[in-house]
Amino acid sequence: MTDIKEACHCKNVRWSAVPPAVSSIRCHCGNCRQLSGADYSTYVVVPEEAFQVIQGQAFLSQYQDGISSRSFCQKCGTTVFLNNGKHFPGHVVLPLGIIEGDTDALTPQAHVYVTDKAEWVDIPEGETVLS
Repeated sequence: MTDIKEACHCKNVRWSAVPPAVSSIRCHCGNCRQLSGADYSTYVVVPEEAFQVIQGQAFLSQYQDGISSRSFCQKCGTTVFLNNGKHFPGHVVLPLGIIEGDTDALTPQAHVYVTDKAEWVDIPEGETVLS
């Protein structure tokens, strides 16, 4: 796989990451559900040293919640990356939905925080669930 590239919705913020990804997950935690407005969020996790903002640093704002943070574009509101100090220290968490190009190699490998998942969400049999 070539470099992973992503841009916010308005294309003012762009970043790249060098594969391979450490993990790809579907997160059902209450914070992700509330901040995204979705049933769950899907992310790719890469080491910090493999990640670089290549455009639009001035457009980034950050929401800090304890040891974790969410960086988003001030203009369009797109979450462009996260830092999860509890579960992924030293890594950057990237929203899979805004990655450009073919994402087949980044297929999610596990569901996390399933104790917080919405009741109407069904996890297909055979998919990995981590507590």
